Amino acid sequence: MVCPECGTALVQGGRYCHHCGWDTRFTAAAHKNAAVGRLPAWKRWVSGLSLGLMAAALLLVLLVPRTGADTVPQVGMPAPDFEAVSLDGEAVRLSDLAGQPVVINFWATWCPPCRKEMPDFQAVYDKYKAQGLQFYAVNVGESRVAVRDFAERLGIDLPILIDTDESAQRAYRIVPIPATFFIDRKGVIRGVYQYQMSLIQIEAEVARLMAR
Repeated sequence: MVCPECGTALVQGGRYCHHCGWDTRFTAAAHKNAAVGRLPAWKRWVSGLSLGLMAAALLLVLLVPRTGADTVPQVGMPAPDFEAVSLDGEAVRLSDLAGQPVVINFWATWCPPCRKEMPDFQAVYDKYKAQGLQFYAVNVGESRVAVRDFAERLGIDLPILIDTDESAQRAYRIVPIPATFFIDRKGVIRGVYQYQMSLIQIEAEVARLMAR
């Protein structure tokens, strides 16, 4: 018997070719793979159909809008109340701001869109806070030290809350961040954004709140 790769004579009963390293197991594996490729047409059709149905089901789950209990509060709904802790350790409840226009932004320091829109929120808040605008940047899942350091480095002095027990996230069913809610003086949600906002969008929503 000779090696099918290099033609070197093999030792009787040997498995390896000492010249090129060929191994009889490679041949066995190749035969097995070839056998798999010769599946009957109906089996290949059923396998392909099953994979297609699985892909379609996954796509449906990802693309169809969520409804019911899994949906974030929508425009026209009362804003869910929640309690969180400020950077100074003070407990703050949303209901304490009744009668005032409020912007709530869920964010994190590791979120690039959150970091990009934060200076725009700061600019709009500085413009309208003397007129009664309330703003809370609700941080999701980070320590006060990390958040305070981030705010100082970015020059942000927005009111920041730490959602230590995730009660605010559960109340608003937050999955993607950033997520921003504009709440009027009656406690009704007037705007919902689940992506990075532009300065123009923020100004327009806040102007509408202040005019109500």
